[in-house]
Amino acid sequence: MTHTKDKDRPPHSEPIRHHPSTHEEQVPHQRPAHLRARELLSFKECLSRSGMSEEGFIGAITSTSLSRLSSWSISDLERLLSASLRHDLDPTTGREVFLVPDESGGAPHVVVSVDGWSRIINQHQQFAGIRFKEASQQEGGVPAWVECTIHRWDRRVPTTVREYLSEVQGLSQAWLTHPRRMLRHKALVQCARVAFGLGDIYDADEASRVSSARSVSKSASHMKPEARGRKAPMGVEGLRSTLGV
Repeated sequence: MTHTKDKDRPPHSEPIRHHPSTHEEQVPHQRPAHLRARELLSFKECLSRSGMSEEGFIGAITSTSLSRLSSWSISDLERLLSASLRHDLDPTTGREVFLVPDESGGAPHVVVSVDGWSRIINQHQQFAGIRFKEASQQEGGVPAWVECTIHRWDRRVPTTVREYLSEVQGLSQAWLTHPRRMLRHKALVQCARVAFGLGDIYDADEASRVSSARSVSKSASHMKPEARGRKAPMGVEGLRSTLGV
């Protein structure tokens, strides 16, 4: 019996094996967002706390707390649910906590409504009471300022914050129709932020201002350096006036 040596074996006799490229090995198949969301610890905890079915829970948050976004990512969802867990808020109604888009195209803002802020304050174990005071001076029929004071059981001195109408008044429909209430809300939110250290969330008015500021800053950063400090052409008449002729 004749044995064929390895060196005499035709090249095509070796089985052809496919070696996946580095890209194929490192980039797994992307699964649908709702399937990836199930793996989030915050998703599981919020789902359990809601007492809803998984399908009902997903439908509720997408139609309420996420409805203001044209698109969202898993990281956006995780930020929303994590904030809900931290502050014991309900993300399924859209009335306490929700996401709003950023005008500059950045990550959406986690917004807590006035109902949400009230819930955070009232359920805090050290909350001992709240008091509001309005200025006697009026500006267009609205108090010039509103003062909020929050008492805590574990502190000897209460926290007091005063918000001035001239500094915080906005242009939204709510400010036009209910300016006194909006000013009181601003005082409540800022006082709660100081009294309880709530620096990771915004109210709707703050989110709008931050978003607008980022948009303006982004637009300015895209201007050519020489154009930022350059004045507009003054024209013939402007030149004559400057030269005194």
